[in-house]
Amino acid sequence: MKAITRFSNSLMEKYLPDPFLFVLILTLVIFVMGLGLTESSPIEMVTYWGDGFWALPALAIAGLKAKDIMGFCVIVLIVSGVVIGLGLLFL
Repeated sequence: MKAITRFSNSLMEKYLPDPFLFVLILTLVIFVMGLGLTESSPIEMVTYWGDGFWALPALAIAGLKAKDIMGFCVIVLIVSGVVIGLGLLFL
């Protein structure tokens, strides 16, 4: 069992990219999608990106932890996914 674990671990370390690379790629993809699918300018997109970060200190001041708002975030994700999916379907 240890041999299998070591093998899979070395395989993932060798071929799986750094998580920071995923963050950069996804940020670029979302930025380009936002420019292409909305009427936002690049400056507005950067502003939207930065505004999300500054919501974190407000949550900390309110005493909320990630687990306290995770249910809300999941519901918003599902509902917005359905709305966007239906919008794209009937576009």
